[in-house]
Amino acid sequence: MEGLVSESHKFIKIPETVNVERESLTSDFGRFTLGPLARGWGWTMGTVLRRAMLSSVEGVAPTQLRIDGVIHEFSTLEGVLEDVPLIVLNVKKMRFKLEGEGPEYARLHTSSSREYKGGDLELTANLSLVNPDIHLLTVTTENRVVNLEIKLERGRSYENQESVKKRSPGEPEGTIFLDAFYSPVRQVKLDVTNVRYGERTDYEQVVFEVSTDGTISPEETLTQTADLLRGHVEALLSLAEPKDETADSLEVERPEWMDMTVETLEVPQTVKKVLADHGLKTVADVINLTEAEIVGWGEIKPRSFAILRSRIQDLGAEFASTEKESETDEEQEDNET
Repeated sequence: MEGLVSESHKFIKIPETVNVERESLTSDFGRFTLGPLARGWGWTMGTVLRRAMLSSVEGVAPTQLRIDGVIHEFSTLEGVLEDVPLIVLNVKKMRFKLEGEGPEYARLHTSSSREYKGGDLELTANLSLVNPDIHLLTVTTENRVVNLEIKLERGRSYENQESVKKRSPGEPEGTIFLDAFYSPVRQVKLDVTNVRYGERTDYEQVVFEVSTDGTISPEETLTQTADLLRGHVEALLSLAEPKDETADSLEVERPEWMDMTVETLEVPQTVKKVLADHGLKTVADVINLTEAEIVGWGEIKPRSFAILRSRIQDLGAEFASTEKESETDEEQEDNET
């Protein structure tokens, strides 16, 4: 099998390196160029890598919140400016780095009336916060003591609140379970252009612009994604090896975000209403439609639709594709004749 695979490379150009644009590289942004690639392989590689980066790169997210004296997530706190739902939103904005598998805990103990930020949290040795200036809560009454605890866990993509609660039996009363957005990848833009290789000008290259939340570098994002894809492809190469009849069959895991309800998406209420009016209850229902179909209703304003698209991409999902494969040069020539 190995000899066959190597022989097949004779007619397909395999890129040897990835060019990193060092001038623009930061802790949360990077631009990379992969090429040269044989014609047609630009969008093939670009689309696969982009979707894998958005959906499968490992990250850390708050999954539970406990506040002394709070029984449920819709409570108010005496002597605190924010109510519990607003504190929950502030907690979700915090981006943590976790060494090891976890879980780990971050804690807050207030001692005076003032504004408290992420940087005021007490962190374990394995935790660090990349955005310490994020607002958490404001104590308005002197000597008001607030004890708060946040549970941080490692995961991929998105996990809904019910799933977190279901796998966490025995937690104390008053525990607030959170929707977990693990993915540290904020955006992946790609562009495919023609490039010259030798005497030919019809080769392609892919330019990636990767934006993260700062908990992982763009270079590490690309490396982790490539390693994940290699693991999947190696399973195909094993076809040449003797098959183990005793091996258990693999189950395809359904992504958590597919069951996420439209109501929990952070989009304008008008968008939620339109989607509900058209019978769309979950994210899976939404991405079964193309962008053109939803825009074609004429009920969602362009700016609101852009927010919807952004939220869908944050989950690592995409709308149904409308792209059709282009005809080959030979087919075009046949059509012309």
